[in-house]
Amino acid sequence: MADPSGSAHHASLPMACTLGADDGPSRLQRWQHLHQIAAPTAELIGGELEVRYQPGPQVLAELQDLVAEERACCAFVCWTVTEERGQPILRVTAPVGAPHLVEPIAALFMTTG
Repeated sequence: MADPSGSAHHASLPMACTLGADDGPSRLQRWQHLHQIAAPTAELIGGELEVRYQPGPQVLAELQDLVAEERACCAFVCWTVTEERGQPILRVTAPVGAPHLVEPIAALFMTTG
């Protein structure tokens, strides 16, 4: 997964992440832009990361597109996008019995809030 905070954290991700070196810079820019315009807040509870974004033009659509890409490279966790009262919400959930798998991803998002 690309690091939305702008730091180089790829090396700390679980080995199951298959994001290629060529994909990183453009994905990173997209996450950073989304975080600049939508001011997310993140919370990790057990094996689930919840990231709430401020609504805005194209925020939900961009989040959905980015999550579709993350599902392909970081399939070891479950990525879902919902919307509650107009607020886009990302949830990244670890498999049962392996809550530690979401922690490196949460660390990336928690530095952006």
